[in-house]
Amino acid sequence: DDISTDQKFEACRSDLCLVGLVASIDPDRDGVPESVLAARGAGIRVVMITGDYLKTAIAIAHNVNILQPDDNEALAAVDCARLRPGGGYLDNSEMDILTSCVRVFARAKPEDKLEIVK
Repeated sequence: DDISTDQKFEACRSDLCLVGLVASIDPDRDGVPESVLAARGAGIRVVMITGDYLKTAIAIAHNVNILQPDDNEALAAVDCARLRPGGGYLDNSEMDILTSCVRVFARAKPEDKLEIVK
């Protein structure tokens, strides 16, 4: 009982053996890639707002045609932390500039979604 937390963690990490890895995937719904292309063809700007991590969101957006192979991911996909630098949200003009070009918003909190659609 008189050992530190670091010592407890060190004891837990000894003599470990990797027995396997597990992965899961939530597949795209049928028809989504085609629907996105149809919407884009009709002049509708399709935007994805998700709680997923940025790299996961980018991969999904490519799979469902929200992002195209020639898109600049650094401009078209952002972590929602960019909406609230220093803890507060961007002012309306800055938010309008950002949301006008971004098509993938990742790591979105519920309140981020409200700010994006305003």
